[in-house]
Amino acid sequence: MPLRFAIPGLAAFLLGAALASAGEPWTVTLSDGRTYEGTLVRLTAGRYLLQTDTTLLELSEDDLDPRTFAVRARQDAVPERPVGEIRHYDEVNANLTVTRWWTRHHVNEGRQAITEYRFGLAPHERALADRRTYRDWFGNELVPSYDPPRERWNEAPDARVQVTIPLAVPVAPGEEWPLTGSETSPLIERRGADLIYRHAGNYAEDNLVWLKVRLPRGATIRSITPQPSARFTQDGQEYVMWRRFYRQGERFPLEIVYAID
Repeated sequence: MPLRFAIPGLAAFLLGAALASAGEPWTVTLSDGRTYEGTLVRLTAGRYLLQTDTTLLELSEDDLDPRTFAVRARQDAVPERPVGEIRHYDEVNANLTVTRWWTRHHVNEGRQAITEYRFGLAPHERALADRRTYRDWFGNELVPSYDPPRERWNEAPDARVQVTIPLAVPVAPGEEWPLTGSETSPLIERRGADLIYRHAGNYAEDNLVWLKVRLPRGATIRSITPQPSARFTQDGQEYVMWRRFYRQGERFPLEIVYAID
């Protein structure tokens, strides 16, 4: 039995297809009277995610004023597929490359064993195919296949590619299992004496991104945009973390400007 999801590219909870009204912002009124403009998505029954340009809130049914759904149908906030979660860890290297690690946890909610993992590769992710590696929860390296095959990608450069990864160990019904991938890419931009790390978004599917970035030793941060969820120093290296929801194809840059002393 295959499992179908989308994974991150350069552009990490997962939502499946975009809603019909995905591009329309919500006017959300909270029970304390505060009002926000942004994206509202129901995570589970009675739990919602509210994303604005600067704020990410998880809300209960009691947190929402009834006026929110008097203006717009509650059903507009319900995704077509269950919400999942994905986490990124980006190591910024001294040679101006970034090594990205991502992990997604799944649960086999079916009645049959899962034997393969399927997801879509967006056009801008094709350049990553030769740089990516995949491993299961036991450390086994997993080898993907592509549809259409690699030799035909130039025939339709804007088409979505289907990726299938056979699992080395089948997943039993009810079992939770993670999948980890990584790639290294030249992502750091120079601007005079400053260096710029940027995560732009542009995912093949809707995603709630947990992104943790580790800067190289000797890095001094000039600015962080937008305000991060967390920032700390460990063993002489700076860490920055964001948590943000991205709609399919949305570009909203998370940026660190830094210099090397």
